[in-house]
Amino acid sequence: MNTQKQEADVLDLQLVATIVYIGSLIISIFLTYNDKMDVLNLDKIFTEKQNRNLSIFNRFLVVILTLVFLYASYETRRLAKIKGEKLENFNLQVMASEISLISTLIVLYVVIKSQGEQYSIISGISNPNL
Repeated sequence: MNTQKQEADVLDLQLVATIVYIGSLIISIFLTYNDKMDVLNLDKIFTEKQNRNLSIFNRFLVVILTLVFLYASYETRRLAKIKGEKLENFNLQVMASEISLISTLIVLYVVIKSQGEQYSIISGISNPNL
């Protein structure tokens, strides 16, 4: 398989992952809105259990997406190496993807650890898509 076809395949993978990521952001919007309704003592969209399960699902989804983007970064770097390109920027991209994976795993751990307790994503609003 030539590198041009492999690059196109990596870009296709990134397109699909980006579309799924947009879906994850929409879930985050609904979860945040639900928490806002809870704070204002108004009717919520989800029950506490639904909110917790959806939050855990969304965090798992983000971890999987982060793994996909990490794989894409590795593949892009590998293809750049085959083509003889400088790898410095590709190495930085891989490092950024690895750091993102660590942060998503920490957020997932916090959500799972706090399961059964009064947990709100409000504390994660600074970056709700993690």
